Amino acid sequence: IDKAAIEKKYQGGIAQFRMDHSIDEDNDNQEDNELIAMSSMDIDDFDIDHLVSSGLHYDETLHFSTDFTLIPRYGTSFWKTYWLNDNKVFAWHKQASQASIDRAIELGNTTMETLGIMWENGENPLKTII
Repeated sequence: IDKAAIEKKYQGGIAQFRMDHSIDEDNDNQEDNELIAMSSMDIDDFDIDHLVSSGLHYDETLHFSTDFTLIPRYGTSFWKTYWLNDNKVFAWHKQASQASIDRAIELGNTTMETLGIMWENGENPLKTII
């Protein structure tokens, strides 16, 4: 979800969104400088109606939003937005820092063996990149 859209449109802004959706470091939801990512086992678990009733855009006829998208774990966005890029491992806002983009691309090209070694060494290669 584009944080700029949350700040501008969501009732109560970023602070209320964080409270409504338990955005903190103790769960699988993640936040960087430009995006908030909410995680779920199944795409159908997301309460799009709540996002819309709180002010975010979603066109039910076209199944499209300018404020957020849905991305399954091993796939690409259900619909494209002008502000988001991804490499099937990470998604990043087009306004992200070049260092963050480079790291997302690097990790997206890393082998499973190397990622496993990183995990064994106590590094979480899938944590939020800021």
